[in-house]
Amino acid sequence: MDYPSMERLAELQQMIADFAKVKRAVPLADTNDAENDVEHSYGLAITCWYLHDKIAPELDLGKILRYALSHDIVELHAGDTYPWDVEAVATKYDREKAALRQIESDWPDFSQLIEFSEGYADKIDEEAKFTYAVDKLLPIMMIELGGGKSLWEKKRLSLAMERENKVTILKSDVMSPYYEKLLHWLDQRCNIPKT
Repeated sequence: MDYPSMERLAELQQMIADFAKVKRAVPLADTNDAENDVEHSYGLAITCWYLHDKIAPELDLGKILRYALSHDIVELHAGDTYPWDVEAVATKYDREKAALRQIESDWPDFSQLIEFSEGYADKIDEEAKFTYAVDKLLPIMMIELGGGKSLWEKKRLSLAMERENKVTILKSDVMSPYYEKLLHWLDQRCNIPKT
């Protein structure tokens, strides 16, 4: 056994604390507080776990959970990128690649963190695509649960924009049926403007 030192374990706890300092552009449901990356990653992992057993039991749950927990780790150094911020989106790829190299340098003894973060970004297998697609559902649901009509208007988002942006959900054959279910759910709730 190669037990890490208490100092190294403390450094991991500090990394988690720093990860929780990364605020997202989306609120945490009806709390009016910006969701942080730890909350989001945990929410993604739990949602993937829940959906896995129901719609994708043939996929490797261990891989899915690793993708979910590591998918946004690059935001430790790159920050969250709001998909409607054109300037931030233009630099996202380079910022996140540089962030991943920094994490790789800081955590050579946690190579799976880098491997799964990179695999998620590159969507290298069905588990990564599944996790990616679920990840694209969550912010929409958090906005809807967080403030409904006023929040959609504040974010200047519409059902048509969501339809255009969320084609990423279609990257997973397992999750793609949820795309229309999501849009139908939003439409029925009558909070999001149609155009």
